[in-house]
Amino acid sequence: MRLKGIIALTAFLFSAACTVGPNYKRPPVNAPPQFRSDTAPAPAPASLADMKWFELFKDEKLQALIKTALVSSYDIKIAAARVLEARETVTVTKSSLFPQINASGGGNKQGLGGSGISTVSGGGQAFWELDLFGKIRRATEAARAELLATEANQLAVRQALVTDVANAYFRLREADRQLEVARVALVSREASLRLVRARNLGGIGTQLEEDQARSLVATAAATIAEAERDIEQTENFINILLGQNPGPIERGASLTAQAMPPEVPAGLPSSLLERRPDLVATEQTLVAANARIGVAKAAFFPSITLTGGGGYQSFDLANVVSRSGAFYNFGGTIDLPIFDAGRRKGNYNVAKARQEQALYGYQASITGAFREVADALIGVRKAREYRQQQEIFAMTLRNQSRLSSLRYSGGVASYLEVLDSERQLLSAEQILATAQRDELISTVTLYKALGGGWQQ
Repeated sequence: MRLKGIIALTAFLFSAACTVGPNYKRPPVNAPPQFRSDTAPAPAPASLADMKWFELFKDEKLQALIKTALVSSYDIKIAAARVLEARETVTVTKSSLFPQINASGGGNKQGLGGSGISTVSGGGQAFWELDLFGKIRRATEAARAELLATEANQLAVRQALVTDVANAYFRLREADRQLEVARVALVSREASLRLVRARNLGGIGTQLEEDQARSLVATAAATIAEAERDIEQTENFINILLGQNPGPIERGASLTAQAMPPEVPAGLPSSLLERRPDLVATEQTLVAANARIGVAKAAFFPSITLTGGGGYQSFDLANVVSRSGAFYNFGGTIDLPIFDAGRRKGNYNVAKARQEQALYGYQASITGAFREVADALIGVRKAREYRQQQEIFAMTLRNQSRLSSLRYSGGVASYLEVLDSERQLLSAEQILATAQRDELISTVTLYKALGGGWQQ
């Protein structure tokens, strides 16, 4: 009857159990109807972020680098280990909902002379804290939310890695282009120097012109050294992203041959909350903080723990089989808070303050995400316009440089005109390469801001 009574009491207590603390409700989000700087006449559900990274980046060498990074990067490995930790934390927290059972056993023999006494004992104990007011359930809810936040952070790490590798690769191809431009300029200027030197020896040129030609050669050579430095350092950086030691990087398409979509739809602003893993992580952090309020509030109420035990003790091994000497006990304890000098109230207020911080952090993250998309949209458009104008400018200077060289060879222009044209042309070619890189990177920035890059 005693055991049946305990079971009946337990069932009654569970039926009367409740979960204190606020249930989570997503805060209202003041999403704009359309991203600022979005030139589409009406926002469409489709977004650039819906493209998988290998659909956006067509360069096979770049794809291979990203695949390697997603497997070997230390950031990826650390993020995966954090997910495993969070999963086990949920298991540990949830385990408190169930009885904890321990077993023990032992034996002893004592004797004096030819006689002795053998003692055998064994048994087990059970402890079970009844979750009457939801303290354990709220703690489990918080642990699950933290797990989801960790998983979302893992996707954010993946997203950042994909875009970081792509950006670094485009910077590498820009440095390659800078090196190519400088080498072409060096060959041209060395030929020009030979011509000027011959004219000077022939008495139709001056030493000043020869010195000016030599300065152009030195400038091109210095540009080559600078580009070679940038190439090796960028290669080293990419290898770090790949979890590898510094070394060369295989190239694919040239800077100007990198294919990017002509249109970059932004999609609906309201969909940004689901597309961006960092926003998902921030919201789950808010969910966890909200659940922690319930944990702190449950501490104001009594807690009940049931205990039970049983076993046997015998001085005769034969009695072990016949269960002679068996014993058991059942009981329970109640912890009723009376006075703690404000500790429970302080913990409750701390939990509420942390939830408020998480709420403001979530709202600030959303506002910041809208701004990042708007900045990226204007960045893509203006980077494209700038690159187009720079192409026109570089083409004009190529023609000007060619004509200046012809005028100088014909004796109708001074070498100062050639010098000025050559300097402007090298600078324009360098700026054009940077503009082409910036256009690619601006698309990658928009892709990341919209929440793309983490898809499998």
